[in-house]
Amino acid sequence: MRFQVLGNFEVLTDTRARTPSAPKLRRALALLILRHNEVVPTKALIDELWGSRPPDKAIRAVHTYIYELRRGLARPDDGELFLQTRPSGYTVRVPESAIDLNSFRALVKEGREALAAGDPEHARELLNRALGLWQGSALANVDCGELLEAHATELEESRLRALEMRIEADFRLSRHQELTGELKALAAARPLHEGIHARLMLALYRSGRRGEALKVFQDLRRHLVDELGLEPGPELQRLQRSILAGDQSLDPPPAAPLPPPRRARLPAPSAQLPRDIVDFTGRQAVLDEVGGLLAAHGDGTGLPVVSLVGMPGVGKTATAVHLAHAVRARYPDGQLYVPLGGAQTTPASAAEGLEHILRGIGVAPRDIPATVSGRMALYRTWTSDRRMLLVLDDADSPEQVEPLLPGGTGCAVLITSRSLLYGLRGARTVTLGCLSTAEGGQLLARLIGRERTAAEPQAVAEVVRLADGLPLAITFLGERLTAMRPVSISCVLAKIRSAKGQHRLSELSALGLDLYDRLDGCFRKLDPDTQQAFLRMALMPRRLFTAGQGARALGTDTTTADVVLMRLVDASLMEVAGEPAAGRRHYRLRELVHEYALERMAVTRTAPAVRHFIGF
Repeated sequence: MRFQVLGNFEVLTDTRARTPSAPKLRRALALLILRHNEVVPTKALIDELWGSRPPDKAIRAVHTYIYELRRGLARPDDGELFLQTRPSGYTVRVPESAIDLNSFRALVKEGREALAAGDPEHARELLNRALGLWQGSALANVDCGELLEAHATELEESRLRALEMRIEADFRLSRHQELTGELKALAAARPLHEGIHARLMLALYRSGRRGEALKVFQDLRRHLVDELGLEPGPELQRLQRSILAGDQSLDPPPAAPLPPPRRARLPAPSAQLPRDIVDFTGRQAVLDEVGGLLAAHGDGTGLPVVSLVGMPGVGKTATAVHLAHAVRARYPDGQLYVPLGGAQTTPASAAEGLEHILRGIGVAPRDIPATVSGRMALYRTWTSDRRMLLVLDDADSPEQVEPLLPGGTGCAVLITSRSLLYGLRGARTVTLGCLSTAEGGQLLARLIGRERTAAEPQAVAEVVRLADGLPLAITFLGERLTAMRPVSISCVLAKIRSAKGQHRLSELSALGLDLYDRLDGCFRKLDPDTQQAFLRMALMPRRLFTAGQGARALGTDTTTADVVLMRLVDASLMEVAGEPAAGRRHYRLRELVHEYALERMAVTRTAPAVRHFIGF
């Protein structure tokens, strides 16, 4: 997630804009972002939103705004809450690099240091990059209150100071003729700014236009006298006298010797991995398998590409991130994390993914090629002799992923996806299933404490059953149990049951975990015939069945049913439950997926025609 304040205030992800449309929400978030990683008191938010006349229920209104922002901007992917509550107010936790203002400040600092070190060429380049981050007036689309107005004013002042430094670098490079047009526009926009007018006078004089330089002084003097009753300052008057006298000290300085060549500073290796999850539990067999696959091809014999596939909420991202942290030492040239938005209506394109990667390895935005092929060539050249780990999260298709694969065999790629990525050459697929009752109990114990789980083993098993073994749902319920302590697990479960009846999907939705939308994303990617087949299978009285039984439900032969059911397995809406000795493959429809299908039929008010089931 990225935030822009140098122009319109924008909240951007790699797939879409998420800027709040409500004016007060936008204003509150802008203040929190400008004061990121520090606590913004509730009173400061009230002052910004309502000034000296807040409503009677201002605190409650602020709580509501924070709730809306938190709901829209929380980051469930890495388990870290984006907007956090503190005793005296609120804080937004974001990396410094996520805000364009911080990039601007860093570039200005480097430019200032280069100018002081006698390297105006490099200073000019850095300061131009800094100024290029601006897209208009600061917070242009925000109806600023008193606090934000002060921030916006300070930002504009810092922009002007950076511009003045860049102009100074141009003067040191004897670029005075190229400066005159820009300085005239600046002087017209700031008719009382003596520093800009002094620079314009000097640029005109050095360009052999002494009369125009003196006229600039006369025009400025008239403005100052008419509007402020003041004469120009001593420095400007001395400059005017020097121009009249043709003072040689105003002539361009002799060309300075070229500075010693700078040693190219390679960017520090990127370390973009989300933080590892403290409560990560189980998955040892998967970790061993994937770790073995990465190691087997990490000797230059081929690029290791491993795809973790599983249903929504099964812990694909958490597992990939945990594994990436475990092996990161093998990849000293960096670890990149690229969210691809496969669950979104419009996933990230290959071009957007490549831009994210190129920025991550330190390529300046202006140096990123416009075409996908150009970006691929630059990226694969950079990775050809490096050891880098790439985590592609929530991939949508092989066509999206293929251009993002590195060129060097010393790199490695971990992919997470809700569906099987057919056609991705060289990729090994590892399916991630739900946790067993024992594994789910271990996860819950780490979340709420072993003393509580040991005291109520049956209730713990019921929590895991309610979550259907999904780590996301178990974690969510664990957080609720922690918040409601010292109430017993059994009492909390009883309260949940009494609120929503018997459907687990509804119970979890009532608590705030909407798995319906996540599963719906998988369903919507199916073709219409496979969608109908899925809904038919949900009407079967059994959750575990063979291809032959599925064939009777679908009204087709066993071979065709096998093909259709495997499509549902590939889409993570069904799972293979083992290959018995008799050779009959069994399929399982998990309870939460089954309940999703029933709700889907209820929402659309349609149900597929189903044959009478015999022998089920």
